[in-house]
Amino acid sequence: MTKKCPKCGKQIPDESNFCLNCGCHIYNKDSGNDSNSIFSNGKIFLVLIFVVLIVGGILIFSMGGSDDGQADDGLSKLAKEFSFTITDVNGNHNSADNSYFYWVEVLFQKVPSNQKDYIVKVIYLDENNTEVGQEIQSLADVYYEADYGLSVGYHTSYKYIDVDSVKVQIIKENEVIKETSAKVDKNKLNFENPDKNNTK
Repeated sequence: MTKKCPKCGKQIPDESNFCLNCGCHIYNKDSGNDSNSIFSNGKIFLVLIFVVLIVGGILIFSMGGSDDGQADDGLSKLAKEFSFTITDVNGNHNSADNSYFYWVEVLFQKVPSNQKDYIVKVIYLDENNTEVGQEIQSLADVYYEADYGLSVGYHTSYKYIDVDSVKVQIIKENEVIKETSAKVDKNKLNFENPDKNNTK
C-alpha cells in the first residue's frame, strides 16, 4: 500500500516516514500515536517522580515534625506539673576562712509527686550573663510542702563573686523542663567588707 506525500503529492510506501521524492517528513498514524504515546508516557513518568518526591518529603517532614511535636508536648505536660518562683537570693561572708556562701530561696507552689526523678540546678551569673557558679541537687532532697521559700543551690567560693542574677532550672533526663530567673538585690547580701580584690 502507498500513501500520498502532503508536500509534493508523490506516492510513497505506506511504511515510509519520509517522501522519497522531496524528503518531507511524514507521520504515520501508528508512529504518530506511538510517538505521542511515548511522549505522554515520558511526561507521566516525570509527573509520577515529582509526585513521589513531594509525597515522600511531606511524609518525612510530618513524621519528623510529629516526633518533635510529641517531644514538645511531653515537655509541656511536665512543665505544667511545676509552678515555682524565686523569692530571694542570699549571700554570707565568713571572715574566718574568707569564704563566700550563696543560696537561693524558691517557693514551690506545685510539684509532681515523684520528686526523685527531677534535678534542681541553680546557676549564678555575673553582669555579663556569664556563669560564675552552679549547684545541682535532687528535687527530693530540697522539697517539702511549705508556704515559704526553700533554700536551694548552696554555693561556696573562696573568692568574691559578683553575682548579678540567678537562674533556677528543673531538669529531667538532661532536659530542662522549666526555668525561671531573677536579678540579685546586692544590698541584701550579707557581705561585710567583702574582699572584692580576692577574685583569684
